[in-house]
Amino acid sequence: MMRLARLALIMASTLTFASTALAQQEMTVEEIANQISTLESDFENFSGTVNTLQQEERELREKLQNLRERNSELEEKRESALAEMNDRYQRLVEDPTIDIAGAQEAYKQAVMAHQQNKADIKQQVSLVNGKAREVEEARVSKHSLINEIETLKEQRNLARVERLENEFNRTGELEVSQSISCDRQETLGQCENRGKLMAKQKASKQYLNTILDGLSEASLARDNIEKASPNVQILGSKTVSNGFSGAGNYGVKLAVELRGQLPTSQACTLLNVDMRYCASEQRPGELQAGDEETVDSSVMHPLTIRSNVYDDEVVIDGVSYGSTPLEVMLPGGEHQIEILKYGYSAYAEEIILKDATSIRAELEKSDYSFTRGEKIQDILFRDVRGPELVVVPAGKFKMGDLVGNGLPNERPAETREIPTALGISDTEITVEQFGNFVEDTAYVTDAEKNGTCASLSQGRPQFNEKLSWKNPGFKQSESSPVVCVSYNDAKAYADWLTQKSGFKYSIPTEAEWEYAARSGSETDFWWGNDVGYGKANCRNCGTDWSNTRPAPVGSFHRNPWGLYDTVGNVWEWAETDDGVVVKGGAWNFTPSLARVSTKMELPSDFNSNYIGFRVVRTQ
Repeated sequence: MMRLARLALIMASTLTFASTALAQQEMTVEEIANQISTLESDFENFSGTVNTLQQEERELREKLQNLRERNSELEEKRESALAEMNDRYQRLVEDPTIDIAGAQEAYKQAVMAHQQNKADIKQQVSLVNGKAREVEEARVSKHSLINEIETLKEQRNLARVERLENEFNRTGELEVSQSISCDRQETLGQCENRGKLMAKQKASKQYLNTILDGLSEASLARDNIEKASPNVQILGSKTVSNGFSGAGNYGVKLAVELRGQLPTSQACTLLNVDMRYCASEQRPGELQAGDEETVDSSVMHPLTIRSNVYDDEVVIDGVSYGSTPLEVMLPGGEHQIEILKYGYSAYAEEIILKDATSIRAELEKSDYSFTRGEKIQDILFRDVRGPELVVVPAGKFKMGDLVGNGLPNERPAETREIPTALGISDTEITVEQFGNFVEDTAYVTDAEKNGTCASLSQGRPQFNEKLSWKNPGFKQSESSPVVCVSYNDAKAYADWLTQKSGFKYSIPTEAEWEYAARSGSETDFWWGNDVGYGKANCRNCGTDWSNTRPAPVGSFHRNPWGLYDTVGNVWEWAETDDGVVVKGGAWNFTPSLARVSTKMELPSDFNSNYIGFRVVRTQ
């Protein structure tokens, strides 16, 4: 219990510094760095704490087993003592001189020992259950502490940007002297003005160098100065002295008042941090300005689509519009067009709709084998369909921390092979899809049976028996990713898909998950090494759902292989050789834990309102 008290103290300390907005504003970069160092030191002790708790649990279980084995021995002794006492009572009838006191005392002691052992077993069961809960709480708290550490790192970057702006955008005064030779063609006034202009230019350059030298991160800023365009504003000047020298040159001394000017975006450039620390608010899923040409989205344009096959399916921006021929009106701008038919290679095109457009798609018949980018959706029963799958190709890739930002369990990076193409659900399994499974099977999840769905409340782990996949503690819709499901629940769903569809479904291995999520990239996120702003649902990632609840699936852009939400939203179960892990980060976890190689080891019966899953199918 002392360890859990220490754990509560650590989490309370983290909460004080990382979760209180006022504290975040008041803490300096150095204070945040010190807090990170302290929490990282605490985190290093967690593995030992968890291992110690697990060892204590094993010892308690061994003692419980010994007590149960001893119970059988004591029962035999009690029965033997009872038989001996009964035998002496029968003999006493024939021979009143027989002493039965010893037999009575032996039976009394046997009964008392047996009853005490039963009481010890009951107490030991309580100790085992309590220790098991300590182990589970310690595991969850460890992950929560990682999240808070990474959140503090986010705050440190924000504080670094703010500090740089404050240090740069300051006002000062310099005295500078400038000597020039007056041209014969210019008047004295023109010569004087030119001298003052050159003096002001000199003052600006000197002041910029002074500012750079005075920065807390001067060396880093100078390394990146060529990538940015900081400037200096002249607020005013006054002449201290002027006149011609003996050599005939005109000299002027100015007292110049200046102020540094550094746009917020350039602060991120100088510090070499993600631009989201400097970004203005952006709506979820929007492209940054300049990512596409300007098109008036208020104007609707006709789009006509035809193909060479019948009974196909047209999907526009992830929404099914039925089969071809198709004529629709769409707003101007970028649209993703896909035409699918089982047994044919998929057609996919990205268009920028600016006027009336026609598409004629030629789909080629293929052998029954998965084709990269192909969409698959099995019919389970009646009008119920399985999750929509996208095919990822076979291939080799580098798995693990490739950039150097990872945790120890992401190293060393290694080359892995996915030997055959496979289908993977393009989104996390939704509430509606899981509901179809429950309705068909009357399945009861681990959380519903045991009341063990975990949540993070102000950075602290809590187990709430009222939470379940139907009521995860926040508003959700049928298109929300299902949460409060354990690996066991996810596997039961995959087994049900197998039974209903006739194809083999499973939970992805860690290698399959990371391969599909990377989609050919070797960066922390499929779009680069910076999470950006408004591109995914994670803590402080600039979306309507960040740190509030999961977004409906498919709320952000697909990765190049057609998968949604591999960054953030909810952690997803994956299998390893040694057990199970979760991948991908979540709505209430910091962006650095949403990197493609990040993983957290968890027991297979653990569940929380920030963990869901997707499935894979073999052909």
